[in-house]
Amino acid sequence: MENPLKILIETLYPMNACLLGAGYDNRLEYLKHLINLEVIEIPSGTKFGTWTVPDEWIAREAWVKNPKGEVIIDYKKEPLSLVVGSLSFKGKITLDELKKHLHYDNDNPDVTPYLMKFYDKDWGFCVPKNQIKAKKIASDCDDCEPELKAFDPEVGKMAIQGDKPAETVDRLEEGEYEVFIDTEWKPGKIKLGIHTIKGKSDREILLFAHLDHPFQANDNLSAVACLTDLATRLKCDHTIKIIFCPETIGSIAYSYTQDISKVDFVIAVETCGNDGPILLQKSWDIQHKLNRVAHCALQVAGKTYKKGNFRAALGSDETVFNDPNIGIQGLLISRFPYKEYHTAWDKPEKINYDMIKETGDLIVTIIDIWEKDFVPVRKFKGPLMRSRYGLQSFSKHINLNYDYLFYYMDGKRSLAELCAEFEMNFYDVHNTCKKISEDGQIGGLSISQESVQSPY
Repeated sequence: MENPLKILIETLYPMNACLLGAGYDNRLEYLKHLINLEVIEIPSGTKFGTWTVPDEWIAREAWVKNPKGEVIIDYKKEPLSLVVGSLSFKGKITLDELKKHLHYDNDNPDVTPYLMKFYDKDWGFCVPKNQIKAKKIASDCDDCEPELKAFDPEVGKMAIQGDKPAETVDRLEEGEYEVFIDTEWKPGKIKLGIHTIKGKSDREILLFAHLDHPFQANDNLSAVACLTDLATRLKCDHTIKIIFCPETIGSIAYSYTQDISKVDFVIAVETCGNDGPILLQKSWDIQHKLNRVAHCALQVAGKTYKKGNFRAALGSDETVFNDPNIGIQGLLISRFPYKEYHTAWDKPEKINYDMIKETGDLIVTIIDIWEKDFVPVRKFKGPLMRSRYGLQSFSKHINLNYDYLFYYMDGKRSLAELCAEFEMNFYDVHNTCKKISEDGQIGGLSISQESVQSPY
């Protein structure tokens, strides 16, 4: 049986989606056949603080011809060649003027990059750097010994890495270039798709994945697949809202139009289908319990991971909620960086579906630890009799960590905060605390609570 997440990504990928319009709407409509979605529509021109919902952008045709009349850039052949949001343009321009509107990726010179300038009123094309630039090779070496030059005629033509950046020359010839761009802007509606999983509590957790990048599989259809999968298997006490939206403007619209007074925290998911390790970017308040809970979840996973502060590498919809004027802490979970980021190489065949599943498991664990976390209060005096609870270790360091951990159980910090500090498995310590609480030696935990284990 074919992987349903693979089917989802391969189905959504060809839909030419941006912030609003037919491609985005088609993606949302497909998701509605998989999970229940409430769709919120917000018309162009609606203002939210300093932001305004843009018009719909429609691209029909775009190309560039060189002075010989040859088509060298064609939107129909490479849809990422036109900068998303480009204005219409028709005319003949010089090479110098054309170069002001060409964009390429210095790190990946053989691929067309993806570029969106939806809020800039301009036009542009994206091309592989090697299509328009060539490395300049020295034709001679005046400083070389004559006999060395005679021995190897290539002497002087090889640049030494780290010496200085390689110089480039234009592949494009001088002359007049013809540019044609047929695009249209018209009023439309951005759409937010919301899937709600009712919990025992009316406290909420929001999970975001943006749906708007055209012809990008990992960014961000991998996250869309991850949250679609969680919609069918996530069960917890909180009410979970999974939100698919256009990036940034969608989460801004959500924060302005929806009741967020009961939201405990937010997780945005992005680029989670490549082979790299998890990158956890912490919430704005570095001392917040959410960051400790996420650290505990990473420990439990037992996988290689990276951590960074808020916006350390990239940002997505969690950025909106971390705003101190909103005050809801938000994490970003990704596997950034990866070579194909914002390029035409970001295709479905590059996706690692095991990594998507692993990312979803981490989110499940974060929520689970948040709900099982409590503030323990130690009632006994002196060090714990570790052997009584199966905690005695041959490692003096581990024994000392247990002593420190229990000494800090003073009713001021949660168990997740303590486990994060002392690098201990949350579930193991939680179960130990339950045993001790049954002896009446730890407060803050319900004795009727069952032993817990990691969802992994």
